[in-house]
Amino acid sequence: MMTNNSNSKYIFFLLISFLFLFSCRGQSNPECLTALNEKISPHVNEKNKIGEVINLKDDLNCFDWDSLIIIMPLYLDGRAEKELGITFPKDADYTLEPKSSAIFLFVKDKKVVHSMLQKAEVNKEVFHSYKSVKSYSFIQLLNNYGNANYYVIIPKEKAVFETYPIVYHDENGKEASNPEYGLGVKVKN
Repeated sequence: MMTNNSNSKYIFFLLISFLFLFSCRGQSNPECLTALNEKISPHVNEKNKIGEVINLKDDLNCFDWDSLIIIMPLYLDGRAEKELGITFPKDADYTLEPKSSAIFLFVKDKKVVHSMLQKAEVNKEVFHSYKSVKSYSFIQLLNNYGNANYYVIIPKEKAVFETYPIVYHDENGKEASNPEYGLGVKVKN
C-alpha cells in the first residue's frame, strides 16, 4: 500500500517536472526578447540618439543562439530556406508586412530558436503629429553589411549595432527627411 502511494507521488513529481521543463523551453517570447522588441519598436520619443548602441550580443542572454539572420519578410520562402540551409518558423504569415519591416531569426546550429518581427514605421497620424518618432531601420544592414542581398547573417560576437541618421534628398538635392524620424542601424566597428 505504501509503495503505491510513494510511486504515485514519484510519478506525479516527474510529470510536473517534465511539463515545467518543456513548457519553459517552448516559450515564444523570452524576457530579453520582449525587452528588445520594446526598445526597437517605433514609438513617440523625445529625441532619437544618433550613435546609440544596441547590443544584442550581451542583451539577449536568456536563450542560446550563435548567429542572427535579418531578412525581409517577403523573402521567407523555400528559396531562402534552401540558400540559408534552415527552416523558417511557420507560426505567422508576414507576406503583407511592408518592405521596411525586418524579421530577426536567432539561430543556433542552423536551427531557428527564436524569431521577431521588427517594424520601422508608425502610422501616418502619429508620424505627422509628433516632433520625433523613434524607429530603427535594420533593413539598411542588407546594404551596409554582407552582400547587398535580401538577408544578412551576423555572428553573435558581431551583433552589436550603432545607429546613424537616415537622410534622404529630393531631386533638387534638398534634405527630404529628418533624422529624428528614423535611424539606420549598422554593425558597430
